[in-house]
Amino acid sequence: MIFSLLNVRKKTAAIIAGLAIGVTFLWAISAWQNISRDELISILFASILMLGGVMVTAILAVAGLKLMARLLTRIFFAKSPPDQDRT
Repeated sequence: MIFSLLNVRKKTAAIIAGLAIGVTFLWAISAWQNISRDELISILFASILMLGGVMVTAILAVAGLKLMARLLTRIFFAKSPPDQDRT
């Protein structure tokens, strides 16, 4: 593979190859469908924003569920203090 000449790790080479394939694919589709470069860039940024929104929502949901589970665990499994009335 050509990336072995650049002395990069396999994961980095895979990322670079994936990005190159993605850019080539988008360029081919834009040429085939006569989509302007500005429109293609706006679609790309809109997709990135949507993915970012989904990731932030997922992170907040997981954090909220973990906090809720931790709170419920503390409420239901906390040791009750000893009764002061017994002597």
